[in-house]
Amino acid sequence: MIELVQSLRRIMSHLDDVRGIALVGMDGLVVEEIKQDPLADLHTLAAELSVSLKQLTEVTESCSLGRLETFQMEAAAGVAIVTAVGAEYFLLLLLRPGGNSGRGRFYMQLEAHRMAEEF
Repeated sequence: MIELVQSLRRIMSHLDDVRGIALVGMDGLVVEEIKQDPLADLHTLAAELSVSLKQLTEVTESCSLGRLETFQMEAAAGVAIVTAVGAEYFLLLLLRPGGNSGRGRFYMQLEAHRMAEEF
């Protein structure tokens, strides 16, 4: 678990606008999380997004686009970015509104690659 926390902290160290970050199983259960905003409900967001991710994965595969790597959703309260970590997990990053999502995606992809090799 210490390695997971260190991986999440590495991503956060490059961003100023993080509300929370988590490693989530494809079943929607949070494996590890770090929150900077106590109101960030990563557990509910992860559970709801896991259902959508399964559907989006089916769409990308049926359209011959390959495996879904990254998904981003913007709403009034913030930006949620999801990055695949192998086939069984995903990283969930929640940024404040107007957060630097490009930078978030970049560092999530770097860390997701490292984490996938460990799993």
